[in-house]
Amino acid sequence: MRIDAHIHYMPPSLRARLAEFTQQEPYWGLLLSFDETGKSIQGWASAERMIDDMEQAGLDRVVLQGEYPQRHETGVERNSRVLAVVNRWPERVMAFAAIQPKAGQAALDELRRCLDGGLCGVGELNPYAQGFSLDDPDFRRLVEACIDFDLPLNLHVSEEVGHYYPGKSTTPLRHYYWLAEQYPDLKLILAHWGGGLIFYELMSKVRRTLKNVWYDTAASPLLYPTQKIFPVALACIDHRKILYGSDYPLLVCPRQQAEPDFRPFLAQIEALELADDVYAAIMGENMARLLGVTHETAEVKIEKIKRKNDVGGDQISIPGGIQGFMAVRLVVDEWPETAAVFQQFGIPWQDCPVPSWEPIIQAAAAQGFGLHKQQALLDALNEAAS
Repeated sequence: MRIDAHIHYMPPSLRARLAEFTQQEPYWGLLLSFDETGKSIQGWASAERMIDDMEQAGLDRVVLQGEYPQRHETGVERNSRVLAVVNRWPERVMAFAAIQPKAGQAALDELRRCLDGGLCGVGELNPYAQGFSLDDPDFRRLVEACIDFDLPLNLHVSEEVGHYYPGKSTTPLRHYYWLAEQYPDLKLILAHWGGGLIFYELMSKVRRTLKNVWYDTAASPLLYPTQKIFPVALACIDHRKILYGSDYPLLVCPRQQAEPDFRPFLAQIEALELADDVYAAIMGENMARLLGVTHETAEVKIEKIKRKNDVGGDQISIPGGIQGFMAVRLVVDEWPETAAVFQQFGIPWQDCPVPSWEPIIQAAAAQGFGLHKQQALLDALNEAAS
């Protein structure tokens, strides 16, 4: 059985209304946007195209992950869309619920609605993008609900070092470790190789603490060479903790693909010539066990951002001086008077949690600022700096 544990539903209809969507969901909208040349590694695929691509790649099932909504209403709308897809292809498509924990009881009610409709987990959630910490009482209630319902929870995790790219989040790895320590019964999936937390499992204490943690490989080729990361990961952890995920329809092998396609990344994994039992476990059996899927039932963006440009209508005009792609901390270092402006707009600028690589536009999007408020921030910063 081959299961892609981490893909997204990004139909062309969303691309057609991207400017409107970005106003509602600034952070995820940033991830979907184009660079200044009009290029993007974001792919778009209808449900029918997705099923066809699965056939071409020999995948039995996929798991649709959520898009970490900042607004509760966005999560509800997304969940309704994927419920329709799941109900149309129940033997091929599974899905996790997109939840905004800060919605409180409404979040828990939405989770129950999703479970009643056939969804099988929670995620992908992003603490930084959604404005909650891992010790937030609202989030902890959601975690406890996942434990009660025996649901896996998928969290977006980013490595703390290296270059910036859209969506690189700032939540420290030690916070995810704390979560696993506090909730040893939680089925926790850490996306994108756990942002490197996987490597610390070489330490026996860490390995014991993270015994109920799995790692997916979503977007892996954009982060690590495939021929290197898999052998290293297998040296760090048991192969039964690795979940194949692609992040489809993202173009994770941009030099080899111009359209959404599962096959380029799959070909890289096949070229590793893993042992048969290891390959079978990573490519689907591990996720099948995690979700309780049997063989019988299964038979049936950019390397770096240079500026925020046109997203289908509205556009930020960037004046000379401070620009949206500049890092928050470096702007404050250069123009100390801008610290008061960031404070006024509620944007942290000091290290921890803000790393030196995070640009102004992502920090603003994380606060829920749409394009107009982002422009107001840039105007205020330039006025202060001058």
